[in-house]
Amino acid sequence: MSQPTAPHNQLSLRPARVQTRDDNPYARKLFLIIDNVPDMQRAISMTLATFGANKVEYANRASDALAKLARFDFDVVLCDYDLGNDYDGLYLFQEAKERNLLKPSSVFMIITAEARVERVISAAELAPDGYLLKPFTGEKLRQRLDKAMRKRDAFKTVDQALMKEEYLTAIAECDRRIGARDEFMMDFLKLKGSLALKIGDHLTGKSVYEQVLAIKALPWAQLGLAKSLTSEKDYPRARQLFEEVLDDNPRVMECYDWLARIYESQQDPVNAKQVLQQAAQLSSVVVRRQRKLAEVSMKAGDFSTAQSALSRTIDLAKYSTYRSVNDYAALARAQLAAGETKAAQQTSDTLRREFRHDQVASWVGTVIDSQIATQSGQPHRGRELIDNAIEKYRDLSPMLNETTELEFVRACYHSGREDVAVSLVQQIVKNNHDDELMLETIEQVFRDVGRAEDGKRIIAENVQSVVDLNNEAVRLAQAGQLDEAVALFNKAVAELPSNMQIMLNAVNAILAFVHRKGWHESHVSLAHDYLEHVRHTDPANVKFQRLLVAYRTLIEKHGKTQWML
Repeated sequence: MSQPTAPHNQLSLRPARVQTRDDNPYARKLFLIIDNVPDMQRAISMTLATFGANKVEYANRASDALAKLARFDFDVVLCDYDLGNDYDGLYLFQEAKERNLLKPSSVFMIITAEARVERVISAAELAPDGYLLKPFTGEKLRQRLDKAMRKRDAFKTVDQALMKEEYLTAIAECDRRIGARDEFMMDFLKLKGSLALKIGDHLTGKSVYEQVLAIKALPWAQLGLAKSLTSEKDYPRARQLFEEVLDDNPRVMECYDWLARIYESQQDPVNAKQVLQQAAQLSSVVVRRQRKLAEVSMKAGDFSTAQSALSRTIDLAKYSTYRSVNDYAALARAQLAAGETKAAQQTSDTLRREFRHDQVASWVGTVIDSQIATQSGQPHRGRELIDNAIEKYRDLSPMLNETTELEFVRACYHSGREDVAVSLVQQIVKNNHDDELMLETIEQVFRDVGRAEDGKRIIAENVQSVVDLNNEAVRLAQAGQLDEAVALFNKAVAELPSNMQIMLNAVNAILAFVHRKGWHESHVSLAHDYLEHVRHTDPANVKFQRLLVAYRTLIEKHGKTQWML
């Protein structure tokens, strides 16, 4: 294939010294070039060839790139910033990271002709390894890649812990490297801060970002501090910091999402909606943002915006891992709220067609249809359909998430099956008794069905029942009645298998039992299973991370390596 010379204003192909194949790191690496201009792809490929790179793949669009990233383990990704159709390289990078399509040691570099992109990237918490402004020489590309690969090598010890989701180990390694004060000290501070926020250790995160800002006013540290303050509910200071970052650069998209979160926490869905609409105008391709825009629009009573955002969500998610039956249920709910029963019926029909042979989708369609029938003046038909859904619920419940179950709760209330709705809500509350966002979502469901006061009472009673049970088990443990404490926690786990805090408290009680009374095989077996369960469902839980360390220490002490996690 002929390889034309790149335009002189884009890339200068000045050869760099080529090492022999045996000692040349470029010869061993697999590259991906993402650019929608074929001439630019070829020009970059030719430059890489002068470094000794000979394994190169190409992608023209974001969807092609994600498909290739899912298929191959790339060592280096060079991605144009402007990918067309509202996609940019930074969004692609963040999407690939969140979907675990990039191995930790991969280098991801953005290439752009826009100088403003530097400011966008510098503010991002989840940022690529660097950027390169067009036009650039081969030597400049080589220098940037060499530095990025050196940085990746420096992070390899942390990468191993991150791959195993052992965040406290990763933070400890960050501390070691920060203490070394080498050229990547700021990078390790940035990683430590983001990991602290990830596991919910907001005080550590706040301390890290304040430490950085005392040295230099870096946008990513401002952003991180604002997130820490939001988690501590210091909303005025957090909002001020987010707005300062946006004043400097209105394309730091995370700020809009977090500002919306603040407004929503303050029961202000109107401003939350406006902030997310601003963000959607700048970048309309983020599924989660469109989904959130729909949610706050429903709370604000703007059913038209909710419908538009959900339709966009469904279109964007159609061929991705974000595809969800819940979006169709939410769209039908928005349509029914606007009095558009025919549109809701079309949504239900589309759901069944798009997810044919899917039991859950068929069941959700029945739930939607029951609400359509009730609202269309056919209450007996609505009751018949909801009774059919109730009958199938037990078999399908292991496949349902809480968002789907709450749609079911709404339908049960609308069709007069309050008994089923209350029973299901009680279980959801007990399994999420310390999850403020989930409890607020449940409160919103009760507001939607006109039972706000009932909802507050049901939530409060069931939260308190879990707190009382937990306190009783803790009291038994503190009184030295460890057998009884472990038994009570195990009983609670059996009744509330999705309550992570109860499960972790059970582990804590078992560890205390073994420390005090010696090895107990069946108890340790349960602790192992509980930790394994939490690892799969909530690995970033800070209590899990701490208990995992304590559990491993105990296993090593007793030499029972067969129970190691």
